Amino acid sequence: MPDVSANDFDRLFNDALTALRPLADQTSADEGEPTEPIRGLGEAMDGFVRVTVKPGGQVESVQLNPRVMRSDSESIAEAFVAATNAALADLQQKIGAVLPTMADQHQMLERLQEFQSQSVVQMQRYLKAITDVQDQIDRD
Repeated sequence: MPDVSANDFDRLFNDALTALRPLADQTSADEGEPTEPIRGLGEAMDGFVRVTVKPGGQVESVQLNPRVMRSDSESIAEAFVAATNAALADLQQKIGAVLPTMADQHQMLERLQEFQSQSVVQMQRYLKAITDVQDQIDRD
């Protein structure tokens, strides 16, 4: 493994912090401002059937316009399915927008692993240098 200078060590550390900073900033912003929980919303039958879902795929609420009861049961059932699927798709899109992308996570992980391995090498060199100095002192 190549020698790691103090500048390399500092650069790796700064790169890792740069990769982590957006996550920390997002968390700080979330803690500073109370926000509503993420929910997915879906509609069918021109808005007469509305479904709200929450993370985990649970249906939180169903709203029916009284006019929907004029439809046959098969049409109402299809509307429930369509509205629920639309709500789940909406929820998935909203969660995806909030979370960092997988590429960002992989890049951050690679940087941290590089930082870890080079930190271990540097620490081993420091310990060897200290041991060498102690051995030299013991011989004198």
